[in-house]
Amino acid sequence: MTEHPSGAFARTMVAALAERGVEDFVLSPGSRSGPLAHALAEAGSGNPPLGAPRVSLHVRIDERSAGFLALGIARGRAAAGDPRPVAIVTTSGTAVGNLLPAVMEAHHSGVPLLLLTADRPAELRGVGANQTTDQVGLFGAFVRWAADVPASDLGERPDRVTALAERAVRAAVGDRAREDMAAAPGPVHLDVAFREPLGADGGVWSDPPRLRTPTGGIPIVTERAEPAPLPPVARGVVIAGDGAGDVAREVAEAHGWPLLAEPTSLARSGFHCIPDYVRLLESAHGADLAARVHQVVVIGRPTLTRAVQALIARAPALIVARFGARWREAPPHAQRVERDVPSSWLWSTAPDDADRAWLAEWRSAGARVHTPEGWGPRVAAATFAESLGPDVWGVVGSSGPVRALDRFMPSALAGAAPMLLANRGLAGIDGTVSTAAGIAFGAGRAVHALMGDVTFLHEAGGLLIGPREERPRLRIVVVNDGGGTIFSGLEHGGAPAANLERVFTTPHGADIGALCAGYRVPHRAVRSRDELRDALAAPAGGLEVVEALV
Repeated sequence: MTEHPSGAFARTMVAALAERGVEDFVLSPGSRSGPLAHALAEAGSGNPPLGAPRVSLHVRIDERSAGFLALGIARGRAAAGDPRPVAIVTTSGTAVGNLLPAVMEAHHSGVPLLLLTADRPAELRGVGANQTTDQVGLFGAFVRWAADVPASDLGERPDRVTALAERAVRAAVGDRAREDMAAAPGPVHLDVAFREPLGADGGVWSDPPRLRTPTGGIPIVTERAEPAPLPPVARGVVIAGDGAGDVAREVAEAHGWPLLAEPTSLARSGFHCIPDYVRLLESAHGADLAARVHQVVVIGRPTLTRAVQALIARAPALIVARFGARWREAPPHAQRVERDVPSSWLWSTAPDDADRAWLAEWRSAGARVHTPEGWGPRVAAATFAESLGPDVWGVVGSSGPVRALDRFMPSALAGAAPMLLANRGLAGIDGTVSTAAGIAFGAGRAVHALMGDVTFLHEAGGLLIGPREERPRLRIVVVNDGGGTIFSGLEHGGAPAANLERVFTTPHGADIGALCAGYRVPHRAVRSRDELRDALAAPAGGLEVVEALV
C-alpha cells in the first residue's frame, strides 16, 4: 500500500499530541474522519505498530455522549492530580454540532478539550457537496483557539502538524501569565480538511518533526505582587462554591469565620463548616445572622441556593477568588476579585481580634444536618452521600439531587471532604451519564453517580458502550419520582396543575429497567433506605444502574 497525505497527517497529529501529554482520545465513527480513525485504531490497540504511541481510545456512536465522555475523562484526570487535555474526533456535518453542549460546559468550567473535526477540502466547500457545512468558527467564543487546517499534500513542510499540535495543547491547558480567558484551560477546535483517499494506507509511524526553538532573546518575566491579606473583620463568612477546594476551609479556619460549603466545593469539612446552612439561612435566626455579617469571602462559584445569593448580594464587603474559568464575571459590587486564592489569605493579620462567639452562634444553629426520615428523594440523596469515601468518588446531576445533598450532606473531618464532582459550569442536565463514566475512566477508580430520572433519560444513550470497549466502574443511582418535580418548588409551581405537569414536570412513564435491559446494563430497583444502602455497599465492578423508586 502507498502512504497518502491524509493518512500521514493523521499519524503525525496523533503522535505529536501524544508527545505533548495527550493520552486519551474519544472517537465517533465517520468516513471523512477515517484517516484519524485508522491512526487511532492502531495507536489505541493492545499492540501498537512499531513507532506508534500508546494511547487510550474510547469509541462512542453518539457525538454528544462522546463530547461529555471526553469532558469527564479530563475532569477525572484533573481531580486525580494529573490534568491533561482529552481529544475528541468526529466526522463532518451535524456530528460537529453535537459537540456544542460539552464544549459550552468545558468553556465555562475550564476543562481542556481538543476538538479534531473532519471537513471537506477547499474545493468541496460552497459547492453543495454532501455532508458539508460551515464548520469553521462553529463554536465561536466557547473555544480558546480555533484553526481551519487545510488538507495535506505530498511534500508539504514536515513540521506543520507538530506546530499545530503544540499550539493547540498550549491553548487548551491555559496560560497562567494571561489575565483574560486564555489563562484558564478550555476547548480548542482544529477543523481538519481531509482529501481522498481516506482509507487505511499501511503507512509507517515515525517520530513527529521537532519544532525549531526560537533563540536570540531573554524573556522578560514580570512578577505579580502578592495580593493583600484579607481585612481582619470579626464577623466574616466564607462561602465555598463549586470547585473551591480545601483551601476554602483553611481560609475560614485562619480567620475564625464560619464556612458555608456547597457539596461540590470539596471544602465541606472541619470544625468551621456549617453543613445545615441552607435550612439555617431560611429561618428567622439565619436571617438575623446574615444581617450581622461584616464581610463575605466567596471562593469557588456558588450556584445552588437563593439564600446564599441574597447573602452575597447584601454583603457590606465582598471579596471573591477562584470564581470559575470566567473568573472576572464576579458580582459587580465585589471590592476585590482574584483568579486564585492568595497565600496571604491563609493567615490573619489580627488573630486576637477573632470573635469566637460569632462562630459559636453559627455552629449552635447549623453544625449538624437534620437527617430526613422515611423514604423519598432527600433520603436517597443522604444515603448516597454515606457511600462516598477515599475509594469511591461521587458525581451528582443538576437540579434536585445536588440541592438535596446541599441540605443533607454532613460535614467531614477536616481536610477529608469526599470527592464529589458535577457539571456546574452551566449547570445543565446534558451528558451527565457520560460525564460520570469519563470521570471513572480519568480517575481510574469506582464512581457512584446520583441523578434524577429526567437527567438520566436525557442521556440514556450514554449507556451504549460497544462490546469491544472498556466499561467504567460506575454505579448510577437514578431517583425516579416520575418527572422534573423540582419545578413544583419554583415560582412555576403556582401555575394550573395541568399546565405545570405538561410543560414543566413532564412525567415520562418510562420503564427504566426495560431501558437498561435494552442496553445490556445491569439494573436493580430499590424501595427503601436499607435497600439502597445495601446496593451501594457492594463493590462497583462495572456499569450498573440502581433505580430508587420514590
